[in-house]
Amino acid sequence: MSTSRAVPTTPSLHTGESYQEKAWRKFKEQPLVPIGTLVTCGALIMATVKMRRGDSQSLNNWLRVRVIAQGATIAAVCAGTYALGSTVGEETKQTKQLDEIQAHREARAGRDRKEFEDRLKAAERQWNETEGILSGRDSNTNIAKGDSTSKTLPSVQGQVSQSASSRSGTSWWWFKWPWGGSSSS
Repeated sequence: MSTSRAVPTTPSLHTGESYQEKAWRKFKEQPLVPIGTLVTCGALIMATVKMRRGDSQSLNNWLRVRVIAQGATIAAVCAGTYALGSTVGEETKQTKQLDEIQAHREARAGRDRKEFEDRLKAAERQWNETEGILSGRDSNTNIAKGDSTSKTLPSVQGQVSQSASSRSGTSWWWFKWPWGGSSSS
C-alpha cells in the first residue's frame, strides 16, 4: 500500500498550479515571510506556555519577541512587495504574450473547425446530388421502358425472385446459411 498525504491539488484559476506548487513558488519569491510567520507563531506558543506556568517575566520576554517577529514579518512583506513590484512589468508582458498565443490558437482552431464544417457540408451536398442523379436516372429509364419496378440491382433481383418462389410461408426467406443451405429447408 502506498501512503500519500492529503495535499489539495485544486488548480488556481489564473495559473493552473496547485496550492502546494503556489505555496512553494511564494516561498521561493519571499522566503523571509514564511520564516517570520513561523517565528511569530513559535513566540506566541512559548508565551502561552509561560503564561500557563505562571512565569510572568519569561511571558513578557516572549511577547516582546512575538511583537518584534511580527514587525519583521510585516517589513519583509512590504519589502518583498516593493521588490516584486519592479518585476511585475516583465510578468505582465509574459502573461500578455501567453494570452495572445492562446487567443491565436483558439482562433486558428475556430477557423479549422469552420473550414471542416464547410468541407463536410459541400461533400454531403455533392453526395446528395450524385445520389439524386443516379436514382433519378434509374427510375426514368425504367419508366421510359414501361417497367414500373426498379431494376437497379439485377443480380439481387434474380436472387429475390428465386428465393420468393421457394419461400413456403417463412419470414426468413431472404436468409442464406453460410454453409449453403437455405432457411426454408
